[in-house]
Amino acid sequence: MTPGTVLLEAQHVTQRFRLPNGQNLEALRDVSLAVREQEVVALVGPSGCGKSTLLRLFAGLARPVEGKVLYRGQSLDGVLGAAAMVFQSFALLPWLTVAENVAMGLEARGVYGPARRDAVARAINLVGLDGFEQAYPKELSGGMKQRVGFARALAVAPEILLMDEPFGALDPLTAENLRSQVVDLWRDPATGVNTLVIVTHSVEEAVFLAGRIVVFGSNPGHVREEMTNPLPYPRQERSPEFEEMVDRLHAILTATLLPEPAPAAPQRLVPFPRVHVSEVTGLLDHLLTRPDGKGPVFELAEDLGVDYDRMSAVVRAAEQLGWVTTPGEIVQLTAAGREVMAMDDAARKDVTRARLAKQPLFARLVAMLKEGEGAVEDEEVLADLTIYFPFIPAESLFATLVEWGRYAELVDHDADAGRLMLLGWEGAAEARVE
Repeated sequence: MTPGTVLLEAQHVTQRFRLPNGQNLEALRDVSLAVREQEVVALVGPSGCGKSTLLRLFAGLARPVEGKVLYRGQSLDGVLGAAAMVFQSFALLPWLTVAENVAMGLEARGVYGPARRDAVARAINLVGLDGFEQAYPKELSGGMKQRVGFARALAVAPEILLMDEPFGALDPLTAENLRSQVVDLWRDPATGVNTLVIVTHSVEEAVFLAGRIVVFGSNPGHVREEMTNPLPYPRQERSPEFEEMVDRLHAILTATLLPEPAPAAPQRLVPFPRVHVSEVTGLLDHLLTRPDGKGPVFELAEDLGVDYDRMSAVVRAAEQLGWVTTPGEIVQLTAAGREVMAMDDAARKDVTRARLAKQPLFARLVAMLKEGEGAVEDEEVLADLTIYFPFIPAESLFATLVEWGRYAELVDHDADAGRLMLLGWEGAAEARVE
């Protein structure tokens, strides 16, 4: 299919949300993106970069605070009737049968009687669920539940299918089969669907489905790069051409997720990635088993069973501590990384403590604690984090600081009193029991 005229368009869209703590989160900033007829567009990028937010704006489920969304050149006002959404969580009502779940969208649009029955039967047939019309969700496998989700979307004969991680909750084989079926549905004129927009964390999925792949950056969300995928349909996942496209997208995403560190300006704070101690030690342990202690970030993510942006956050934490380096898309264990993994637990904590004390954010935290005579209220730290990192949830970053600080025996935390304490500081014991 050759992309035609512009169907959906975001023009200089910015979206903000107010978090429960009163903080404003800017999910998208000045995003412009056009989606054409007969096109499959995949949105990829780190978690929290605004991909799902943009999808909701395209669906008319939310309105941007700045900019506008257009459908066929007209400003979108309210829910877009020409679109239907498919979610990762299936979103089925357990007390309704398959047929009743599929009919929900039609009922909301005022379609009743024979027209509704015909549309439900057609949609169920399209996704291969004939014979299961009276089954309940609890009687279905994960793949069958997601087929019901697709049938519910197809029942309203949408022009545009918007999909938010539709295969994320499925096992790999089921996901692979459903991906192929989605391509078949898009290519079949009988479905009425001519345009797909999908949010995905899977590089292979993006390359398999999309003719155009849009890579988002974060903090706040923005379009970083676009990649055209000229591979003909149906695509062969194990062909050299497919692997080449996957490698190209890997390289773009690696530059997005693991950018070359810029020289730090004086007093510039660097946030510590929100990952667990066990994730970093697990990465180092795995690198020790690999030839030369190195490997591509996407390969490491696959080996350790995590998505690529989570793996990248773990790598950035290890890099800030000096235990790995990231030349290009390769993660390389350093001599310091090898040494720390050869230590016993006490020595490892000592080394971690010394390295954390040199990390800019931990260094600031230690300085705050010293100024407070060894203790400081949680609210003071949270306020400081909000000022310096307005696009990162302060509570989540604070929890990471506490976890790593406790592990390295650098700080302690009294959750009941809402107080953080510097270990080894004269008077810290008194501060703990005040």
